Amino acid sequence: MTRQILVLLALVPMSWTWGAAAGDPVPIEQEPRHRLRFENQHVRFFDVALEPGYVSLYHWHRNDGVFVNIAASATIAQEFGKDPVPRSARAIGETFFIGYGGYPKAHRVSNTGSTVYHVTDTEILAGCAASDAPVPDPGQALLLDNARVLVTRIMLHPGESADLHAPCGMLVSVSGGRITLSSPAGSEHLNLAPAGFHWRHRNETTKIFNSGKFVFHAVDIRLK
Repeated sequence: MTRQILVLLALVPMSWTWGAAAGDPVPIEQEPRHRLRFENQHVRFFDVALEPGYVSLYHWHRNDGVFVNIAASATIAQEFGKDPVPRSARAIGETFFIGYGGYPKAHRVSNTGSTVYHVTDTEILAGCAASDAPVPDPGQALLLDNARVLVTRIMLHPGESADLHAPCGMLVSVSGGRITLSSPAGSEHLNLAPAGFHWRHRNETTKIFNSGKFVFHAVDIRLK
């Protein structure tokens, strides 16, 4: 009898460890490195930084999202129940849309490189009021234009400015820098680090001005 009890006790830790490793995927906000930094009725903004060697929990993506790469590193992506897929390092500032709203997916990501893998995920929950969706200014490059968002890249040298159009949007800083935002409601001065962000929701155009000493690189995600 004593021997049987000892055998059972020896098996408990092994069973618990296997169960924890093979558990069901968690909601994205429960994955430790997916930091929810902003949320309202329109968007949720996640700041995701995986240090070298980190293997994330399997987690769900259930909402359409715009992803902006902040720092590059090689990774391995693995959908739940499927084989892992190695991915080369993405370019800094690379931006892409994934329609998880129609096709939810659970996966995990491993950082196999020697530097931090850093990306932001702006989940699109609900659009804003109707907009004429003007074409981007000459100083902006069109990256994405679909039923949910119009996304542009903004590159401003010191002293340069651009327009952030209504009705609402998320500005994501890639390089970091000092900017001034001006609208009929007043001016606001911001110091943004890489992966810094600013949400706007107003009827008028907002002017963004690079008041810093270096080139300011950002991605503007305008909701439709």
